[in-house]
Amino acid sequence: MNYYNILDFKKEPFSNSPEPEFLFQLLQHTDCLQKLELAVRLRRGINVVIGDIGTGKTTLCRKLIQNFSSTPADSTEIETHLLLDPAFNSAVEFLQTVALMLGIKDFKNGESEWHLKERIKDYLFDKGVDEKRIVVLIIDEGQKIPENCLEILREFLNYETNNFKLLQIIIFAQKEFQTILKRRANLFDRVNLLYYLQPLNFKQMRAMINYRLSVARNFEIVPSLFSFWGLAAIYLATGGYPRKVVLLCHQVILTMIIRGKKKVGWFFVRSCISRMETPLFRRLGWALGSVLIIIVLGLSIAAILFQLRDADAHKQSSMIKEDINQNKKMPDYLGKLTMTKKRTIWWTLNNIYGTFSPEIVNAVIAANPHIGNKDIIAEGDIIALPSIPANIKPINEGDVIVIVENGKGLETVYNIFREYSYQENMPSLAFFPFWNKKEGINFMIVIDKCFKNIRAAQEAVGKLPPVIAAKTKILSRWNADTIFFNRRALQH
Repeated sequence: MNYYNILDFKKEPFSNSPEPEFLFQLLQHTDCLQKLELAVRLRRGINVVIGDIGTGKTTLCRKLIQNFSSTPADSTEIETHLLLDPAFNSAVEFLQTVALMLGIKDFKNGESEWHLKERIKDYLFDKGVDEKRIVVLIIDEGQKIPENCLEILREFLNYETNNFKLLQIIIFAQKEFQTILKRRANLFDRVNLLYYLQPLNFKQMRAMINYRLSVARNFEIVPSLFSFWGLAAIYLATGGYPRKVVLLCHQVILTMIIRGKKKVGWFFVRSCISRMETPLFRRLGWALGSVLIIIVLGLSIAAILFQLRDADAHKQSSMIKEDINQNKKMPDYLGKLTMTKKRTIWWTLNNIYGTFSPEIVNAVIAANPHIGNKDIIAEGDIIALPSIPANIKPINEGDVIVIVENGKGLETVYNIFREYSYQENMPSLAFFPFWNKKEGINFMIVIDKCFKNIRAAQEAVGKLPPVIAAKTKILSRWNADTIFFNRRALQH
């Protein structure tokens, strides 16, 4: 039975396979991938990623390989080879395996260790020097590498020109590999990057779960399956380790199907934990029960304290509510921008408001009395940009847009917009400030096109650079009270 069809999923959201499309790139994942890619392109030699069981090493490994083949240029320049199980019985067996992975097939079984090394060295020189290709050996489960094979990896690092290493080595391993490395100082000293993956905090885990649900639904906007307390139960049971989170969420969803549930909370998740057979989850089930008792006691005490509050507390609460309502008013200014050497007032207004009409220019000049001449804006001048609502909506009913970046800081998001606009392989972008009572002032960088459906938007996302594509969002509707400030409608 395809259970995901019942909950409107297009694919399995919590598969235990390392599917790169489900990798929710947190700051540490993006940071790790970018540093590994840079190290490979600079041909720095050996890099090591260490993390506890279930922190996402294998998924990150597959995502890295995917990134290296994301464009035809990369596929031509970078040659990757993945070794999943490095537990070899001898150094010769290890060398034979590496030789076969590289495509060296004309060696004899009786060839010595020295001959195999020479064959591999010749291959690396041909690829790296003559063909100018980057050869990458990626090893998963690095803690299984025998000591004699680690020595061979160290020798591989001696295959180099005056400018770069001929073989790039990336090892993904569990924590014990750090101890193994430190015992081999002559290899440890050569490690270019040693990166530690950490488990997720609660906020990151919640975002990861919601991201997986979104991917499984082709980014359609639907309510979450888990209440806050349901997510809290998942976090307490898993400690934020992605593999455990995926395993538990899979079991919860299966149980939801059986019981006909659409949303689950604390008690439902705890009942799923109690049925899981592993000792770890049994112990965590008791821990959840203890935490629940503490929470109930805390809530009871809080209820008593609330009952003891006097009339002054109610008056204070009313004042706070009144302040909140006042804060929901649209602010007079979008924010401020610092003018740079290559930034003109005309193009800045055109990017933010969609035009530099006399109405817009006069409003901006009035908001900045320190500007003596609008045609001469000095580098370092700070310009305040007033909130001037537009009379258009950027999308029609039923259209879909792709958000490349969004945030609440005008200068921060606008600087990213300018940076992205000059990047190669980027489509035309638009900068859209907006305001509504729920979110306040926000700024979006979007692909300058309205898409007719989610699939068309996903295809556009797939053409973006991988690091940027990982952060995109697909949106098809707005809050009813949303006000936009850019007057230019997106292309169709």
